[in-house]
Amino acid sequence: MPGPVFCSSERVELRTTEREDIDLLQQARSDPELRTSLMFILPQTREQVEEFYENTVSVSNGDSNFIVCVDGEPIGEASLFDIERDHGTIAYWLDADYRGNGYATEAVSLLLDYAFDTRGLHRVVAKIGDFNDGSQALIERLGFTQEGRLRDHLFSQGKYRDVFFYGLLRDEWTSNSDD
Repeated sequence: MPGPVFCSSERVELRTTEREDIDLLQQARSDPELRTSLMFILPQTREQVEEFYENTVSVSNGDSNFIVCVDGEPIGEASLFDIERDHGTIAYWLDADYRGNGYATEAVSLLLDYAFDTRGLHRVVAKIGDFNDGSQALIERLGFTQEGRLRDHLFSQGKYRDVFFYGLLRDEWTSNSDD
């Protein structure tokens, strides 16, 4: 049974991640394109994803993992994790069939509202590979600032790739949301 809806926008819902979602998560972590974007070097087995679920999703460690849904169908994942004091990190992905329709923008906006308004964070960061133009554009549209580059940080697609660090402060999100 799918988890309850946590928050929603006009077209997108974020619902809690449940054990029944392990197959969806394992498919993403094994898909060559998604795996690279998520910065997993190797495909993950079902057992590895079950271990991730048991050690991260199903425990109260401060992380928040959501399944992104459209019309009740799971199409991706959005997470807020590595919470330290007043800052945290976001990550997200969508199935290829749903990209380019604004769903990721809505899902990440919901996640940012949650991070800043509900969790009271001051700062949110995102780490994005230099090959992920779509995600860089999305994050920049939402007001994030590129704050740094880790050179040759990730081996992907047969070569070393850079990873960009982006940051967004609560007052930047609030002023963007008011526009």
